[in-house]
Amino acid sequence: MLFADHGNRIESPGIVGSPEETGGMHSAFQGIYFTLGVTMKISISALMISLCTLVVSAFTFATFLGTASAQGTVSIEKLSFKVVDAFEPGAAVSGELRIPDSTRDRLPAVLILHSSPEFDGRGAFYAEALNHAGIATVEIDYLRGRGIPVTARHNLPHAYQTLQYLAGHPRIDPMRIGILGFSWGGIISVLTSSDELTRQYTGGAPRFAAHLGLYPLCWVHRTVLAGTSKNFKPTVYQQVTGRPVHILDGDKDDFDDPDSCERFLAELPAQVRPHFSVTIYPGATFAWDSRFSRSYRDFGVNKGQGGIAHVIADPDIANRSREFAVTFFKTYLGAD
Repeated sequence: MLFADHGNRIESPGIVGSPEETGGMHSAFQGIYFTLGVTMKISISALMISLCTLVVSAFTFATFLGTASAQGTVSIEKLSFKVVDAFEPGAAVSGELRIPDSTRDRLPAVLILHSSPEFDGRGAFYAEALNHAGIATVEIDYLRGRGIPVTARHNLPHAYQTLQYLAGHPRIDPMRIGILGFSWGGIISVLTSSDELTRQYTGGAPRFAAHLGLYPLCWVHRTVLAGTSKNFKPTVYQQVTGRPVHILDGDKDDFDDPDSCERFLAELPAQVRPHFSVTIYPGATFAWDSRFSRSYRDFGVNKGQGGIAHVIADPDIANRSREFAVTFFKTYLGAD
């Protein structure tokens, strides 16, 4: 069984709520009592049902992966380096650069930024499809078990320095590097379209060639535009790099209003707006491309007011968003 860490709180897909709500450390098979007679028969039945549920969940996720495992040969290079100008001491990133087999000397690449649970399979789900399309990928570990910081600004050096690493790699085309992020990583994916921030961290070059943010908490970006952000100047989105930015979200996202991302685009300066677009999946919750459905407490829910986040894993929408990601990056980065 997989476990996810949400703000220093460990949860199992089978146990929802805080330790107080669940009565402390319970097994996923809580309520199974090995006593005599009828109780034992009921307990065994409950155990069999639980095991069947796990088998079905595993089968569902195998289907969810689709044909991604049918990709061609991919070479893997491990990377690890310290991050300069970072806010936390000892900042570093590590990851695996996956380079698909190709006759071309240089390939496009996509930097993948995970969400707060860190590596939970979502990045790999998209990476495999992108590799199959001839696009190199690297999903970096930039939180390194520390949890998310106070602001996404603290992780901008990690993203930009990885961009510089990729731009200097002999197999990567420095003009064709995209960025894809989930939730916290999605916030960074959208922020890095800012010309102001790009010039601050790279001097203006290199720059990302395409940005795709999945459920990137659009209310955060709206506070930047409104001048109420505590961490970003309102000038951040006054000028952008001019590269395409696309947002994917669901209208059942507990972290945001159903139309928050559309309103974010409408509130952008007129000269910036043409570079942004959005797709809203009807019925999709936050993190629809997760392995498991679950509910958990998070401080970011309800536009930062906190509350319960409901995640419904939807393989159909996940496959659609993955197909969109491949098409998006093939269009703007080019691929074999």
